[in-house]
Amino acid sequence: RDFDSALSEFQKVIANYPRSSKVPDALLKSSYILYEKQQWSEARSTLQSLIDQYPSSTASRLAADRLKRMQAEGH
Repeated sequence: RDFDSALSEFQKVIANYPRSSKVPDALLKSSYILYEKQQWSEARSTLQSLIDQYPSSTASRLAADRLKRMQAEGH
C-alpha cells in the first residue's frame, strides 16, 4: 500500500518504455492509485487517456468500467 512508490514506478514504465505492452496496465494501475488517493480529476484523466490510446486493450475495457463507476459515485 505504498501508493507513492508504486505510482512512481508505473510512471517510469510509461515514460521509459512507451511502446511496451505493459503501458496500458501501468496507466490503469496508476489511475487506481490516484482514485485511492482521492485525486478524482487525475484518475479520470488517466483513465480517459488509456481508453483513447489503447481502445482495444483489456485495460481499456476495465478503465471504461471504472469511469462509469466513478460517475455513479459522483467523482
